[in-house]
Amino acid sequence: MITNPNLRELIDRDPRPGSPTLSIYLDIDQSDAANLNRKFEVALFNMLRELETTLDGPLQRDFHADAILIQHFVEGYRPRAKGLAIFSDSSEDFFWAYELHVPVKTEARWSEMPYLRPLLEMMDEHERYGVILTDRSRTRLFSIFLGEIEEYHEALAEANVTRSKTSGRDHIRSQVRNQRRADERAVGHLKEVAELMEAVAGRLEFDRLVLAGSVEATNEVYRQLSKSLQGKVIGMIALPLDASEQQVLGETLKLSTSSERTGEIEIVKHLIQAAQKQNQATIGLDNTIAAVQAGRVRQLVYAEGWTPSGSRCSNCSSLMLDGEDVCRYCGADLHAVKDLLARAARRVVAMGGAVEQVRGDAATHLREAGGIGAFLR
Repeated sequence: MITNPNLRELIDRDPRPGSPTLSIYLDIDQSDAANLNRKFEVALFNMLRELETTLDGPLQRDFHADAILIQHFVEGYRPRAKGLAIFSDSSEDFFWAYELHVPVKTEARWSEMPYLRPLLEMMDEHERYGVILTDRSRTRLFSIFLGEIEEYHEALAEANVTRSKTSGRDHIRSQVRNQRRADERAVGHLKEVAELMEAVAGRLEFDRLVLAGSVEATNEVYRQLSKSLQGKVIGMIALPLDASEQQVLGETLKLSTSSERTGEIEIVKHLIQAAQKQNQATIGLDNTIAAVQAGRVRQLVYAEGWTPSGSRCSNCSSLMLDGEDVCRYCGADLHAVKDLLARAARRVVAMGGAVEQVRGDAATHLREAGGIGAFLR
């Protein structure tokens, strides 16, 4: 899985005007017939060749060196994921590659810094969430992030917590007593599960939690969770304890995606209201880019598919909207930027902020209001 230190290596990489980075996102999903028989290699080759024809002289030579490195890597790769993210700057011996288990759109960029917008958007759409799969006697804990599932711990009750089925008048008292003890042990087990998940949540920092298993067990686990973790629960689903990891992933992902769409609508609603009241929020490209420049953005919010162009200062790296002739901060020349939002998002994350791309109805509402906005520090 991609970890924060791995990502920071990309985010913290300073611009290299004389030593660009080749950024590749490659769809290799073997469930798509277009990728079978390693046809994704052909798609990569054609994409790189088309990009190389736009370059001249030394730039073309440097690009070719990066392209060869990436092609050799892909040629030796055995497909087992849905996509790849690869970054290369051969002039500085920089190479970064990761498998991605979520849908990936094939694209390439060659620029002074890694092109991170697709990766950041994937991480936003497929945020980490936890799963507690439990019954009265056994529990499995999972962490799911970017389409990957990892089983964290299996918890077993120490004593017998099965239902007593003793019948007959002579055994009624014994049955009731044994049943009460079994119930107490089951509750104790589920209380320990809740405590264990508190520790896991603190380490993995997920914002959502799914409870799965029997109705009785999931309801009891919910009661045992702290108020903080109860607030992270997005739903409960019925799953057998012996469900495969792929079953757990598939069923809980539906719930997580639905929760994401609902949450995005609330985010946009709150953003627009806060901006209208000038309460630590802003809407619109000009004001939002100015807030990014000032280092005031706590969370950048923008509509899916929105790609405004702009410019970047050659001296101080300030970001500008189209129409500016020189940098408003230092007066230096400006260089055109195709995807201004990609630069802004990377800068926000580098300063410890968050990035939220909204889709569906939330994206429609945000486009009507300006397409982009931000919650401010």
